Amino acid sequence: MDDHDRICFGEFVLNRLHGRLEDRDGSERFLRPKSYRVLELLCERRGQLVSKDELIEKAWPGVFVTDDSLAHCVSDIRRALGPKGARLLRTIPRRGYVLSASEPGPEAPVRRLTGARMVMVSGLVVVALAVGGVWWTMPRSAVEAAPEVTVSTLQEAEALLEGRDWRQREHNERARRLLEQAIAEDPEDPDALASLALTYWLEVQHLAWGGGRREMERALGLVERSVAYGASDRSHRLLAEMRLLAPFRELRSPVDALASARAAYAINPDSPDNLAVLAQALALSGRPKEAIGMIERALRLRPHPPKWHQQIAGLAYLLAGEPARAAEQLGPLYGAGTFANARCWPGWLYVASLAHGGRIDDAAAVVRAAKARRPERSISAVAQSLDGFADEGGLGLVLEGLRLAGMP
Repeated sequence: MDDHDRICFGEFVLNRLHGRLEDRDGSERFLRPKSYRVLELLCERRGQLVSKDELIEKAWPGVFVTDDSLAHCVSDIRRALGPKGARLLRTIPRRGYVLSASEPGPEAPVRRLTGARMVMVSGLVVVALAVGGVWWTMPRSAVEAAPEVTVSTLQEAEALLEGRDWRQREHNERARRLLEQAIAEDPEDPDALASLALTYWLEVQHLAWGGGRREMERALGLVERSVAYGASDRSHRLLAEMRLLAPFRELRSPVDALASARAAYAINPDSPDNLAVLAQALALSGRPKEAIGMIERALRLRPHPPKWHQQIAGLAYLLAGEPARAAEQLGPLYGAGTFANARCWPGWLYVASLAHGGRIDDAAAVVRAAKARRPERSISAVAQSLDGFADEGGLGLVLEGLRLAGMP
């Protein structure tokens, strides 16, 4: 096989003789035919910018397609390359794509500079050149006190969103302003689009914030754009959450949610968050035993898991017929915020776990406390609030637990 038949880049080989992408072990990384053709075109011009128009013209000769078709192929290629290899394929906003021959080194801590920061940095460079080596004579304290530009707009926004805390609405609003600024500079930045989608998704999830259909549709639109522009596993994971737990039935799709969760897992199978979301999709789709394997692996990878991981673990154990283990996971989550937090509340799951585990009096006490904080006064009302149960058997199990606890 000559060099024309094998194009090497990073740790991958485009095997043109067999028409497939292979990793360094010779194993195939599956690509759809059009995605393979786009990658072939990029490989032929490694290290060079290939415009969107050229890729569309050569991959779809004589056929009219939009940029979205190309973006889906690029997303497919990045998925096949995996979390590390995906860095080989760079998006040049509004222009095209560049495939590197080798994987780039660690990214610089500053993703982008705003106009004001660029002016500041340029000024510092000019001053440094003017004074030459004089700074060596400055007192150490003065050098240490010099400001550093180390946090990008996107990084600052993501730090504000990390906790997903229903009590920190002002953090969400601040993050949204930062992300809108980042997207104004680069409308095709998949990370910024996904983070902005999260701000609207949190508006919908946290009941006290009052998000409705408009925010839900905005969140879905943004995260779908992120996926189309070459998303990371995080974008697929967010899309899975939204398609699974959207409070509007016509916007939910358990099948799409499971597919997105699997895509996130395929890109990065060692991410505890990817494992947790896949576990949630499996549990709510009637496959709780598979979900247990996923969430237990996530808990092993993260010894101090976030609360939503524990909630998914409790859900999986409950639906798999292990109410005592479910109560162990859900019990620490029960408290003043249990029935004022995000949708798919752990409080109702906790009631069902206690009841099915034979602790009827404890379950009844939780129901009485819930009546003081929640508008639901009957099992049918709770059923409407438990969004995302695609499996009627699983939902029935939870509602039967509420009946055992004395809820009318």
